[in-house]
Order: sequence, then structure tokens, then C-alpha cells
Amino acid sequence: MEEKPKFHDLAVQAKDGDGEALVQLLCRLTPAVKKYSRWSNQPRHWVDCYSDLVIWLLKAIHQFPG
Repeated sequence: MEEKPKFHDLAVQAKDGDGEALVQLLCRLTPAVKKYSRWSNQPRHWVDCYSDLVIWLLKAIHQFPG
């Protein structure tokens, strides 16, 4: 069985332009993003919150010091 890459390693690879690492990071973070996007009291805002969080994550990954 293959061992999953460590989160830090994926972040470094994603910052360096590895698209597959970026996808893996976003997949790992999807449950948390969904959870926090539902903190809005208005269900119609959930999609906007989800999108905003994903954009924020993409920016954070590219600013990651590594």
C-alpha cells in the first residue's frame, strides 16, 4: 500500500507549480472547507462561502514559505 504524501510536502510541491499536488491538497481540505462554508446562516450563501474559502486556500498555498 502506498503511503500518502505529507501535507507539508504537498504544499511545497503545489507552490512550485505541481498541479497534481494542488489537487490532492484541495481534496484533503474539502471536508473542512465545506464545514466552515456552512457557518453562514443563509444556505444560499454556502456556495459563495465555499468558493471564497477555496480561493483563499489557493492564495495561501502560493504564499506558503517553503
